[in-house]
Amino acid sequence: MLDDREQRDDIVAAASNCPASDCSALVVEYRAAGSVRPGHPEDWEFTCSRCGTEFSVLPGDFIFQSIPRRWLSAYLNSA
Repeated sequence: MLDDREQRDDIVAAASNCPASDCSALVVEYRAAGSVRPGHPEDWEFTCSRCGTEFSVLPGDFIFQSIPRRWLSAYLNSA
């Protein structure tokens, strides 16, 4: 059975602000690590829990995307 750390390592998060002018809430989405590419905001679709707006983001509107620890470890080992 996987422990909590291994399960969380398979999940990445991304965040952006809702583009609705009367909302602009912080929206965070979670996905399986294998379904997104690091640094590619076009892979994400967001739905604001405050106003219900569905949106995707341009690179300048992307606040962050987390990465699984195993991706970081692989990068450091190859450097």
